[in-house]
Amino acid sequence: MTVRRSVGRWWFIPLLLAAASSLGAQASEITARVAPQYHSYTIDAPSNTTIGEFSIPLFVVVPVTPALTFDLGTAYAHAHVEQTALGKSTTSDIAGLTDTQIRANYVLGSDFVVLTAGVNLPTGQSRVTTGQLTAASLVGSDFLGFPISNMGTGLGETGGVAIARPLGDWNVGAGLSMRRTEQYDPFDIGGATFRYQPGNEYRARVGADRAIGTGRATFGFTYSTFGNDELAGSIYNTGNRYITQATYNNDVGPGRIGLVTWNLFRTAGTLADSSFLGHENISNVALSYGIHVGSALFEPNAETRVWVQEGAPTSLVTTLGIRSQLDAGRFVVSPGVGFSLGRVAAQDATGLRTAATLTGLHATLAIRVR
Repeated sequence: MTVRRSVGRWWFIPLLLAAASSLGAQASEITARVAPQYHSYTIDAPSNTTIGEFSIPLFVVVPVTPALTFDLGTAYAHAHVEQTALGKSTTSDIAGLTDTQIRANYVLGSDFVVLTAGVNLPTGQSRVTTGQLTAASLVGSDFLGFPISNMGTGLGETGGVAIARPLGDWNVGAGLSMRRTEQYDPFDIGGATFRYQPGNEYRARVGADRAIGTGRATFGFTYSTFGNDELAGSIYNTGNRYITQATYNNDVGPGRIGLVTWNLFRTAGTLADSSFLGHENISNVALSYGIHVGSALFEPNAETRVWVQEGAPTSLVTTLGIRSQLDAGRFVVSPGVGFSLGRVAAQDATGLRTAATLTGLHATLAIRVR
């Protein structure tokens, strides 16, 4: 699919910044994480749509030396969509393995310079049929935030450099990266294919973090700009992205509070049919409070996301949930459940812009091998 998705990728910023304070604590053993999860949203009239995704992401980290680490990530995903219009129900499904990402990170000397090189192997399903198109498109929504938003693209290469250094009580850092994806055919509609060449992506990151009490505060900013995309001879660009993020955690009373906020602003652009694509802004705030009961951790949490689009009603969703963490020898098991309620921008049969009620269910079971 051709959807560009930036939300959720800001987590790489604090990893770069933490290099200044954690180089001496690198793991010497292979670690792995698998996280089966199910997320579902039901959107009432006029959309009358249910979107569900079951996925099993897998992530493995392989330290080769204290300076060189490889990580590998892939997933299985199954997305299912049901829609009702004029009394008739239709379904759309897409399932299979996703692409596989392999990344190498190399740390240079005492200057805390991190070199990163990665490759995206097209092991997933990069071409979708007419029957799969709805499911493949809807799970790519930045607002709904499905964990697997893209089933596959073409062969891709990424390179980057980052530097992080202590500055008084702070760690400050910056990074630059570039990603290129080879051309591929994203659609098979009526037996016809359409060659797609994504534009190159260039990213710049800056940020800072510091210890506060028994916890940390982190601040970061990412700017992403893209070259023009080309789909079957049509040239277009969906706009640049500005991402800001801040995190805070500390002991408060008998437990530990955690706060995560981020904001994504996408500038205006154009679609493949040359139509205007207005700017949009997505803001997210998540609050959690973890309490230990014996060796187990229980963490109630709440999250609110707001989506503002040009010329459309504001979309809003709030999720309430609870996570836990249980130690079982070499395994750390983290189950979690959540419920969402909100509204999302929609369009009725006459073309009038309105908002539809949205509800959601979430279940995860993350397992980390250490």
